[in-house]
Amino acid sequence: MKTILTLISFILLGYGAYAQTSYSCNYREYCDWDSENEKFVNCEGYEESSLFVMNAEETMFNHTTESIKSAYYVTTKEYDAVNDVMTYNVKSDVGNEYIYVFDKKNNEIRVLAMKDDKIIMIRFYVKAIF
Repeated sequence: MKTILTLISFILLGYGAYAQTSYSCNYREYCDWDSENEKFVNCEGYEESSLFVMNAEETMFNHTTESIKSAYYVTTKEYDAVNDVMTYNVKSDVGNEYIYVFDKKNNEIRVLAMKDDKIIMIRFYVKAIF
């Protein structure tokens, strides 16, 4: 009887505890940082279907678009209770470093990156979270 209970607990708790989170996106936007006025400007975007899948432990996530799949490994993470966002410092599978901000309340994923010695923000508009 104890073996059956152990097996049932393993099935219910072991498999049930795994809960990755997926973010389906439908739009991508690029913005430049204006350091003089301290805001993002020159935002341009386009429709694009993509999917972010965060593992249950929040140690890595994958981003898939029509043309590429990339893996990102979380180096640090922090919850900002004031803005209700989760911030991740990550390293990509090709060695690039980024800051990702997952904002469920506003249905956005924002990425801060360096491009040509300038700060840019890439904003993904989230269509669904599941």
